[in-house]
Amino acid sequence: MNPSPHRKALEDKGLKLVDVAREAEVDKATATRWFQGPPPAERVLQIERITGIPRHTLRPDLYPVERETAA
Repeated sequence: MNPSPHRKALEDKGLKLVDVAREAEVDKATATRWFQGPPPAERVLQIERITGIPRHTLRPDLYPVERETAA
């Protein structure tokens, strides 16, 4: 089974779910759920701070990438 894009981004940064869980002060099962699907909206900024994964990668539905418009 292939990892989710979020999980792959986490692995690419050399982080483990247990590291995220410890920093966020949650159990590993909670952190695992965050990386199996879209993380909860109220945790996106915290996860971004801990992992460095951009918010628009974590929740593109809430934080779309700003596109430059031609002037």
